[in-house]
Formats: sequence, structure tokens, C-alpha cells
Amino acid sequence: MKRIPLFELNWDDEEEREVIKVLKSGWVSMGPRTEEYENELRRFYGIRFALSFNNGTSALLASYACSGLKNQVIVPSLTFVATVNALRFLGIKPIFADIHSLNKPLISVDTVERVFNPKVSGIVFVNYAGYSDFVDEIREFCEDKGILLIEDASHAHGAKYKGRFAGTWGRVGVFSTFANKNLSTGEGGYMITDDEEIYMKARLFRSHGMTSSSWERFKEGKNRIYDVITVGLNLRPSEIQSALGIANLKKLKRENENRKKLVKLYRKLIKDNLPEILIPFDDKDIESSSHYIFPIVLPKDIDRESVLGKLADLGISTSVHYPPVHKFAIYDDGTELPLTEEYSRRTMTLPLWGNMKEEYVYRVVEGLKRCLYSQ
Repeated sequence: MKRIPLFELNWDDEEEREVIKVLKSGWVSMGPRTEEYENELRRFYGIRFALSFNNGTSALLASYACSGLKNQVIVPSLTFVATVNALRFLGIKPIFADIHSLNKPLISVDTVERVFNPKVSGIVFVNYAGYSDFVDEIREFCEDKGILLIEDASHAHGAKYKGRFAGTWGRVGVFSTFANKNLSTGEGGYMITDDEEIYMKARLFRSHGMTSSSWERFKEGKNRIYDVITVGLNLRPSEIQSALGIANLKKLKRENENRKKLVKLYRKLIKDNLPEILIPFDDKDIESSSHYIFPIVLPKDIDRESVLGKLADLGISTSVHYPPVHKFAIYDDGTELPLTEEYSRRTMTLPLWGNMKEEYVYRVVEGLKRCLYSQ
């Protein structure tokens, strides 16, 4: 029986054609396809500015560096470590907030208020699993305190909460387009914003602080000398990444719709067959998510490692999203986040991707049932 992976890419002939165009063009570094990709992102989100990067961590780094964050920033611990590493790299101290509940594993105003202090310059909201609950309330909190809100919306490509795209609630929205994301370029990332000053700073930061790129000088037909007016890094995407993004963005709405249908099936089968398992978020939340991952929370008395191992033996791949960042050696200063720690101990992620067959969902739930009842 075929092994069920955690995810599969939805790339096909469209991505192949776009990449071949780049190879035949002879221009493979950041250039015309990147310009086109950024324009498509801007139109998709209905936002003034979009800027693409070689990876999501670079997009985070540029967004943090160019938005004015300083001193301390409140972040969830339930996230991929890049969310926090980019802050630490800039000398900003992360202040970890607990999740709201096991059912709503997101930071909320309640959990943020517990750790807020006068040195906090901003909050990074992570749209975990593609959900954005509480982001509107956190936005109001930030406005009241006069601090920045940045969304790490890497889980939420194309998701809408209360009629507004994830990534557009804060001053900046940041996305990863890593291989397993709903919008994928293999490696890559982008930021979106309506703030022209942040955008212009990030453009410079992305490319050595140079006033013009090779492509811009080529377009003008002049070999003019550029200037360097600030410190920057090389965080530029390749044309191949941008070509993949152009092709894959066209599939995003369909990808999200397919994932939603599979999540509805997962939720029904688990509720009918394994009612002791907690499925984070509520049925009414389904419409507002991009469904990047499908996490569940096992009962307290279940040995998760045993379940993961048995599912692997049945040919079913799983994962854990995420080990708590505040417990990694570099960040462990004794901070305790009881709900985050409990969630991280008990959660596991089941296979999910847009073109996944419904029969796989049945197989996964049946396998999970066998593993739990053989404990």
C-alpha cells in the first residue's frame, strides 16, 4: 500500500513551463519575472506594495529591521523558530506570550496583556494553521498602545478573516513560500504592506543598500553607477523562484478550497470515531482558514511518540507543529507558558495537501483509531 506523505506539491506543467521560460531567457537573477510576481501579489492582496525574498526568514528579517521594531517584541512560542530568530539576530528581545487555549492555540489580548511592559515596541502575530482569530483585537490593542503589529502569515496564504486577508491586519505581513506551503516556490518568501517608507527601506535592505539593481540598470539601457546609501544584505530571490510563484499563485484559491473540503472530512470522521481527540478551532472557523496544516490534540494519557511510530509503521507520515521555542536552549530563561507547553506535548499534525485523495483521509483516521485503541 502506498505511503501517505505529510504533504505533496501541486506543481505540474504550468510551473515547468514558467521555469523553462526563465532558463531560455538568459536572465536568472532577480529581474523581470520577480517584478511580475510582485505585481501579481500586490493585485491578489489589494495592497500597495509587495516585495519577494530568497526565503521567508529573509522576509521576516527585512520586515523587522525596516519597520522600526526595537527593544522587546511580544511573540508566540508556538511557531517555527525563524519567527523569533530574526528578532534575536537584530538584537531584539522576544517576550513570549502563551496561547489562548488548547482549542484556540493563538496569542490573544488576554495572553499578551500578561507580558506587556513599556519596553515592548510591537507584537508579532502568527496565523497558526492558517487561522487568524483574535488578530482584530490585537490590532486594536497595538493601536491603543502605540506599538507595531506584524503578521507572520506564513501559514495563511490567501486566508480571509472577517473579510480581510491574513497579512493585511498589521503594518506588514510576512509569508514563507517554502516547499510545503499552500503557495510554494520551494524556497522563498514575501512581504506585503501599505507603508511606502517600510517598503522602500526593505528594497534597499534586500539588495546591499544599493540604489538600483542590475535589472533596473539594464531596463534603462544605461550602465550607470549605483550608490550604496544604507547597510543591506543579499536577500534577493532568483527568477526561477519568482516564475514558480507566478504559476503557483494562480492555483492558490483552488488549493485552499480543496484543503478546506479535506479538513471538513477529517473533522467529521474524527468526531464520529475518535471523540476523545481535540481538534483545534471550531467548525465555524473553517471558512476563514487556509488550512496549511491539520493539527490534533491527543488525550493526556496517550503516549504520542508511540502513536507517531505506529502510524509510521502503517505508512502514514506525521509531524509536530511545534516544539515550543521558549524551551529551546538558546531561549530557555525559565519562562513558563503552561498552555503552550501542554499543547506542544500533546499535538500532532496529520497529512494534508490540496490534491490529497479522500481515501487517504479515511486511511489516516482508521490508522489513528488502531493506534489509539492498541495503547
